[in-house]
Amino acid sequence: MFLVALLGGCGPAKPTYPSARLEGTVTLDGKPIAQGSLQFLPQDPNQAPITAVPIVDGRYVAEAVPRGKVRALLTATKETGKMVKEYSSSRPQVVNLIPEKYRAGIALDVTGDNLNQDFPLKSH
Repeated sequence: MFLVALLGGCGPAKPTYPSARLEGTVTLDGKPIAQGSLQFLPQDPNQAPITAVPIVDGRYVAEAVPRGKVRALLTATKETGKMVKEYSSSRPQVVNLIPEKYRAGIALDVTGDNLNQDFPLKSH
């Protein structure tokens, strides 16, 4: 009896809001985005928290995306190989890989689990 009670507390907690599992690919002009992040922002922030997950080698997995209308915000940058002088120091120059038309987010209606929720971004 004690063992059953102990096992009941293991593993990640289930969200207290209606949620879904989303996963898929993030590509730019057909090529995987090497690294970045993806945030799912619920339309009503009082009903559920923001879900943030990494993008690794063009793939992401989000376990607890709020159901309903959400906005997917993508972030991905890369160093150009050039240095930028700022005040008395230098830092690597970084460019945003996400095209301007996607930077405000992509509207989604999450109705349930979707293991093929891809984001095929186009630069033009």
